[in-house]
Amino acid sequence: MLSLAYQTENEIEINDKKYVVDMSYDNIIRLFDLLEDTTIDDLNKIFIGMKMLLDCNVLEKDKTCDMEMLVAAFLTIKTEFIIDKGNGESLLDLQGNPMPQPKSKELYSLNHDADYIYASFVQAYGIDLIEVQGELDWRKFNALLQGLPSDTRFKEVVDIRQRPFATGKGSQKENKNLRDLKNMYALPGHNVEEGE
Repeated sequence: MLSLAYQTENEIEINDKKYVVDMSYDNIIRLFDLLEDTTIDDLNKIFIGMKMLLDCNVLEKDKTCDMEMLVAAFLTIKTEFIIDKGNGESLLDLQGNPMPQPKSKELYSLNHDADYIYASFVQAYGIDLIEVQGELDWRKFNALLQGLPSDTRFKEVVDIRQRPFATGKGSQKENKNLRDLKNMYALPGHNVEEGE
């Protein structure tokens, strides 16, 4: 998460050695792709992910870095640098156990909606995302993405995806048009039926 009061932190310490984490937005998107790849086992995802994030192979440079330490470092980077933790509070049941969070409906995809995101960044901020690959920090990219104005294509598409169907008399034609729009802009595997 960004802080306006402090510099963005990009270093992690592993075995008393500091490493710079590559937090460029395009690198983090590639990391998300890696983590979703079902053809790669979890152990290799961590090895590859650490190589991507630290631009080096930690195990080759630091022979004292064992697998447990590598996993801990990977999870630290993921939670401290990449995932927005919000206010850090989770709902607890009466016994103090974390309660399951409701699954939120996916409204956008960084890969599938790349054209909309690219065009919206140019429109709203004058930023060519291709030109700033390797430079624009993930946390800054994410803040800009969330803050895009409602008149950008990306926000219009997200609005269509989450717009509810009308109820009541005379709403059939309106709902058919909305269903057609929702299906036109649906994410892969998200076919929309009326009432969804």
